[in-house]
Amino acid sequence: MVGVVSTATAQRDISFEEALAEMLDNNADIKASRYSVDVAYNELRATRGLRLPKIDVMGGFALMQRDVSVDLGGAKGVLAKGIGDFINKGVSDGLITAEVAQLLAEGMSPLTSIDWRYTLQKRSFGVVGATVVQPIYMGGSINIANRAAKLTLDMATHTLDAVESRLLTELVERYFGVVVTRRVCDVRRDAVSAMSRHLSDAKAMEEEGVVAHSVVVFLEYKLADAERALQDARSKARVAELALRTTVGIGQSINPIGEMFLCNDIYSIDYYRDMARLLNPIICEAELGARLANEGVKLARAAMLPEVVAMGAGAVYSYQLSDMVPRWSVGVGVRIPIFDGLGKEYRYVAAKSEAASVQSEVESAISNILLLVDKEYYTLQNAIANISATERAISFAEVYYNSAVEGFREGVAASSDVVDACVELAAANVEHLNAVYESMLSLARLLEASGLSDTFMEYMNNGQKLLM
Repeated sequence: MVGVVSTATAQRDISFEEALAEMLDNNADIKASRYSVDVAYNELRATRGLRLPKIDVMGGFALMQRDVSVDLGGAKGVLAKGIGDFINKGVSDGLITAEVAQLLAEGMSPLTSIDWRYTLQKRSFGVVGATVVQPIYMGGSINIANRAAKLTLDMATHTLDAVESRLLTELVERYFGVVVTRRVCDVRRDAVSAMSRHLSDAKAMEEEGVVAHSVVVFLEYKLADAERALQDARSKARVAELALRTTVGIGQSINPIGEMFLCNDIYSIDYYRDMARLLNPIICEAELGARLANEGVKLARAAMLPEVVAMGAGAVYSYQLSDMVPRWSVGVGVRIPIFDGLGKEYRYVAAKSEAASVQSEVESAISNILLLVDKEYYTLQNAIANISATERAISFAEVYYNSAVEGFREGVAASSDVVDACVELAAANVEHLNAVYESMLSLARLLEASGLSDTFMEYMNNGQKLLM
């Protein structure tokens, strides 16, 4: 007999704090932004090396057609003839004796008998040398490059902050979206149960002849509608969970256990506008981009200035290298740009235009972010006010539903009244859940726009927990 093994994927209970930690560790967008920060940091370290001397070691070996030499054979003949004439003249004039002349001739013989060819460089030789170049003045380009690299690193850091803030808002949307959709499922399930009980009562009353068969048919139709609404809610809950798992970066099924909350400690709108102006990563990144564009203007201007470097070179090892070749040298080099087809001038003008364009983008970014802060602030205020209204709607719907059920049982209320009351109660509960969810999501969006996403946990911990 073959046994059937039933497997079920166990859900992992996860709080919002745990989901946030998992997201920061696993989310692919955050990982990519962190790699960008690492790249910018190492680029900064590389740029700092521009101030240091550049040391290179190079070697080479050469084989020429022949030795490089100087032949002084002609001068040797002239010298030998001169010496012979001098000795003969001395003997003829009686200045020296024949013996002395013989001694002089023998003494000069080795000098005149050797080969008067001098080799300056042998045909094969090799050398290993080192060169050192120390920048002294590069028109300010080194300082500019270091400032630009630091700005690029800061921009990458703000980009990472923007990604983390965006994903925290997305986590709030999807984490509590799962909580809301599951509770909507509970509301829809309660509505189905209530209609099922009412349908059962109607069937019993039909058998007693109290109500007509059309009432039962009507209730069956409304029950089918409620069941379809429940199925739709369950589908949305499954999609919401898949979206949450994507954001958090967890493969297994997860069960959010965090409680929804209501935050009443909201500051004035001016506070969030001021914080956005100072801390919003998009504004900060745009302002850094403007500073980087200004450094580009300075760099284009530095390209038109002279450059000064100190240079040195020395032979570390040599093979058959002529002694006439110096083994080391030092000096100073100067490069003064004169004319390159006006390329540097036009690049300077283009850099100034780019800086002006980026500055305009900064002003646009500030306006858009402040407008977003206003929008989310008032959306949050409306959502908080809507929560109180939905709470009152739920209280009224409960009273109305209980009254309609009691009236139907007593024969003084129509079945449509009961159905309407049941639908209204379910709608009031769903609207209340959506209002609470909208307030939390608006809070997260407001904090993101204000550059305060890292304070969301503080708002959540200090907020009023809503047990629904």
